[in-house]
Amino acid sequence: MNVKIAQRLAELRRARGYSQESLARELGLSRQAVSKWERAESSPDTENLIALARLYGVSLDELLRVDEEIEDDVAFERAERSSEVRVEEELGAQRARAEQATQAATAAAEASKAAAEAAQAATRASERVAQAAEGTGRGHAKGAWRSFPYGILMIPLWFVLTIMGAAPFSFLVFFTIPLYRWIANIMDAAEQRERLHGEDEGRR
Repeated sequence: MNVKIAQRLAELRRARGYSQESLARELGLSRQAVSKWERAESSPDTENLIALARLYGVSLDELLRVDEEIEDDVAFERAERSSEVRVEEELGAQRARAEQATQAATAAAEASKAAAEAAQAATRASERVAQAAEGTGRGHAKGAWRSFPYGILMIPLWFVLTIMGAAPFSFLVFFTIPLYRWIANIMDAAEQRERLHGEDEGRR
């Protein structure tokens, strides 16, 4: 409600000898409702405006008379209120973006932690595979396959996938390390057997 209209309601109430409590009783409202009208925090509805006009012995036009100066005030207040709403909306959007950024950072941190744990698990698995191969008497010198730095190459690959937005899944590349080690052992063993077989053939 416009401040000038709120002041007029208060002036008419006092001029007719009503307190806020007595006026509220006449209208069947709370004193707080009347107080909010006169502080321009809320506006009376149509039914209450008609009741006020009758109680004060004035027309609705007189009760809500708005001259050019007040119209300017109303327009200014409306524009100011719209500006405040826009500012609130922008602040809300900024808070939402900040919250999304925080959630993304948290997700990235969790993905990095998971990747580190996956790398440790892959290393342990690789060690177990190597130990199992040695324990069964199938150990052999490193060949081309086992010498290839596959595990080291997975680290920059994981980093690239994380930057590209695949952080929740990028740690899966580390699970391929024990699989590669297993395949490398098989391939190197096959090459070693072929080499030994060739040497035997050469001696004959």
